[in-house]
Amino acid sequence: MAHESHHHRQPPAGISLWPLMLLTAFIVLLSGISLAALQYHQHSRSILASGDSLFGHISERVQSKLNRTFLPPRQALNFLALDPVIETRNLEQRLPHLPRIARVLIDNPQLNSLYIGWDSGDYLMLRPLRSNELRERFQAPGSAQWMVWHIAADQLPPRVDHLFLDPDLAILTTSQPLFDGFDPRQRPWYQQAKNSDEQIITTPYVFFSTNEFGTTLARQAGKQAVLGADLTLSQLSSNLSDIELTPSSERLLYSAEGTVIAYHNPQRLLGSRQGDPGHLRTFSELGSTLLAALASDGYRIERQTSLRLEGREWRVLQQQLNVSGAPETYLALVVPEDELLADAYRIRRESVLIILLFSVLVLPLSFLLMRSRIRHSQA
Repeated sequence: MAHESHHHRQPPAGISLWPLMLLTAFIVLLSGISLAALQYHQHSRSILASGDSLFGHISERVQSKLNRTFLPPRQALNFLALDPVIETRNLEQRLPHLPRIARVLIDNPQLNSLYIGWDSGDYLMLRPLRSNELRERFQAPGSAQWMVWHIAADQLPPRVDHLFLDPDLAILTTSQPLFDGFDPRQRPWYQQAKNSDEQIITTPYVFFSTNEFGTTLARQAGKQAVLGADLTLSQLSSNLSDIELTPSSERLLYSAEGTVIAYHNPQRLLGSRQGDPGHLRTFSELGSTLLAALASDGYRIERQTSLRLEGREWRVLQQQLNVSGAPETYLALVVPEDELLADAYRIRRESVLIILLFSVLVLPLSFLLMRSRIRHSQA
């Protein structure tokens, strides 16, 4: 009887082995998958938070660059407004004052030119010739580093002088082209400055003489003159292109009217419109359906959020940059979440692989341990 009773206890023990193995496998896999999911979500949140922090860092960096772009020329303009050149009457009296004007241009390479317009119609401009392209454009000698454009309005017709100077501001050549009708008193920068007690800054536009884009700073100088400077903004695009984000991200600066003044791909910045080949593009003219969709919500908008555009989730920052004396300027950063979370996706894949490998190792070990335990209990 004892042998018969022992014979009947073995089958239940053998039958109970597989349910225990399946239960163990289920617990191991469930624990591993739960751990991987928790790790993925925590890492995703951490990356998104880091992305938002990165947005803030980029915003501060761009704003600092804007400050360095606008503030020194504005201060220099205030200084030059007190210069004795304002009180001069003719070209001969004005030439000795060129070194101080040249120093401002040397210290502020973002300035394209400095000029003075008088109520009499006289005009004096000093322009640095920083490239061979500019020398060719103005037919300057190869050794010329500076160009002076002067208009004496007390003659009929007004006398125009072009002077090309060497690095030491010594005259190399002179010419007297025909008067083309230019009158500083009719220019928007002159009229705006005359009607303001403070410095004015024009909206961005393309400079006709150099095909660079920028803005004009101007202010009254005494009671009978206006001092102006052309400020190029092309360096801002270079700064945006240097910012490392994801491959599909968009980075741009734009005005309150939607005119893009800096873009991480500068070649796409200048548009071509019939009758106006050098105008600055707006959001919808950059060739990006993503930016066109973003612009449909308006330009004067500030937000940091996630939006679904073009079938993808995007992290979006639109923020006004507060730069003293600068035109109303906004920064936009648009980054696809799948690229921003690429590391989180990689960690999730690696976690699943680790769990599978762990299961392959643990399940046989669990089987052997349970089998040994059952055999020991049957003994």
